[in-house]
Amino acid sequence: MMSRVHRGWGIALACFLAYSVTVGGSQYSFGHFVGPLEAEFGWSRTEIGLSLSLVALGSFVSPFFGAMIDRHGARKIMAVSMLVFGLSYLARPIMNDIWHWYALGAIQSFAMVGGAMLPIGKLIGQWFPKNRGRILGITAMGNNFGGAAIQPAVALIISAYSWRIGYTAIGLFGLVVAIYILLVVKSPPAIAQGSIFENETKSPNYTLKEALSTRRFYAILVSVMCGSFTYSALLPQVSSHLINKGISEVSAAIALSLFATCGMAGKLIFGILADRYGSKISLIIDLVGQAVFAFLLIYAGAGVSIWFVVPFMGFFLGAFGALYQLIIMDTFGLDHFGSILGVISITNAISFFAGPIIAGQSFDITGSYGPAFAITAVIFVIGALALTLSGGDRWVNSE
Repeated sequence: MMSRVHRGWGIALACFLAYSVTVGGSQYSFGHFVGPLEAEFGWSRTEIGLSLSLVALGSFVSPFFGAMIDRHGARKIMAVSMLVFGLSYLARPIMNDIWHWYALGAIQSFAMVGGAMLPIGKLIGQWFPKNRGRILGITAMGNNFGGAAIQPAVALIISAYSWRIGYTAIGLFGLVVAIYILLVVKSPPAIAQGSIFENETKSPNYTLKEALSTRRFYAILVSVMCGSFTYSALLPQVSSHLINKGISEVSAAIALSLFATCGMAGKLIFGILADRYGSKISLIIDLVGQAVFAFLLIYAGAGVSIWFVVPFMGFFLGAFGALYQLIIMDTFGLDHFGSILGVISITNAISFFAGPIIAGQSFDITGSYGPAFAITAVIFVIGALALTLSGGDRWVNSE
């Protein structure tokens, strides 16, 4: 049994690292590349931010990836996806036209889906059924660890060398994680099918077709779509927003590291709350908290201390990464988790496409990301209302 436990933690580490590179390496670090790309190629903020919108393309292949994970397991899909992710960054230093920028962004979008967005929740749910909220919270801290560790390292590399070397570093990180996943995530078929969890009989077990016939599915769909604006309209713009407010590059990097560190605490605390009180109420609280601090972020550095608003925004934003997966597990079970999450993830195309455009247009028209943050705050409230008005408490067997 101990070897199985050890293997479970090894798999959790693989998931942690995949999150660290795909989110910490790309999303948290995105703002550090904006200025250098603008200076070198003359691209506008909207043109640069549009590459983030291409993450929406990955949403359209999510059902395919999800079904493959349910059927064949996560190992090869995760490893190949992380390999492709790394190569997409290693190719960026040689790009010289904006269509190269967009093509690599599209490739990255597919790799992020298979490398982190879909397989991790199912793996953690299989290996840690009794305390999956807490463990998924810990695993999802990889997002924030990447922001706290990889992001400042990339910022330092860009300052000391160039944006090209910065992208090369992220690409190499991706290749290392791909190799680790290939070596570690290789459970025996019996374990992969969940046989060591036969005593866990209380969980629901919906097929995709059954889930589609419930009101809960659509409430979750709306809340996840709204919550995912945090990754497209807000997170990539935080460092640029602070710098635009007159905060120094060094202070902005420190603030973003604090933002990421507090996101770790948010994942752990909300993971524990979800295990104890249910993922629905935890996600509602999280979305409301994000709305409040997204609005306050507008005034960070100009009337509101960045050292107050940035940590709390990071705390609530960080928790979302674990909660949206937990609510799907709690409501529909694990057997068809990949397929159900894959279909729900299609709607992320809306947020991933619209979010960067909203942010880019906000800056290009007003010289500030403030309007974009205000719009995002309203969207978070809509997501919380979708869950609040749907009825039920933990939702298990309530329809």
